[in-house]
Amino acid sequence: MNRRKFIKNSFFVSAILYSPLSASEKFYTNSKEFILSAKDKIIKIIAQLKSEGTNLVLKVMNGKKYVFDPYVRYPYEGGIVDKENGCRIFFHAHRPNEYGHFHTFVEDEKGELIHLVLISMNKKGEPIGLATVNTWVTGDKYVKPDILKNYLSNFKMNRNSFKESRIIDFVEAIFEAYRQEIFTLFDEREEWIQNYAAKYYREPFEDRDYEVLSHVKIKV
Repeated sequence: MNRRKFIKNSFFVSAILYSPLSASEKFYTNSKEFILSAKDKIIKIIAQLKSEGTNLVLKVMNGKKYVFDPYVRYPYEGGIVDKENGCRIFFHAHRPNEYGHFHTFVEDEKGELIHLVLISMNKKGEPIGLATVNTWVTGDKYVKPDILKNYLSNFKMNRNSFKESRIIDFVEAIFEAYRQEIFTLFDEREEWIQNYAAKYYREPFEDRDYEVLSHVKIKV
C-alpha cells in the first residue's frame, strides 16, 4: 500500500511553535467545569444539527456522495484549511467499526504539518473514539508527546475557514473536553514507538502492519 499523500513528507522537529500554557490556564483547562462546558457544547451542536435534519458528517461531506475510500476526502481534497493559524482538518471513511473520521493537523514553524488525532464518527454524526496513527498513514512529521500536547492545547481555527462553522466548533470542543484523554494517547503512542524500536532496532514509521498506535472510545 502506498503512502497516502495527504501532506508532504517531512523530517524530525524539536522546536515548539506555540508557547506553553501558564499555570492558571492549565488549572482551568483541566477543571471539571471546563470539561463539562466543552462536552455541553458538543451535545448542543449535535442536537442543533439534528433539529435541522442533518448532522456533522453530512455537513462536512458538503453535499458529496459517501465513499468508503481513504483517498476520497471531505469537504475538499485539501480539507478545511486555516492558513493564518496553521491548522487543517478533513474527513474520510475507510476503517471498520466507524462511519468515518476527522484527521486534525497543525503546522510547525517551517510550515510542515503534524498530525494530532483522528476523531471517529458514527453514521448519526456522533463522536465514538479518538486515536493516534503511524506517520506512514498521513505522511506527517514525528514529534515527541510534549510538543504534541502544546500544539493541541493551542489549537485554534478561524470559524470562517468553512461555511459550516459548527464543524470547527465541534473539533475544538472535542480537544477541550477530552484533552487529558488525548494527552494519554500521545504518551501511549510514544511508548509503543519506543518499544517497537527496542524490539526491532528500527523506526516503525513505514511499517504498514501498524496504522493506529493508540485509541480510546468516547461517548458524549
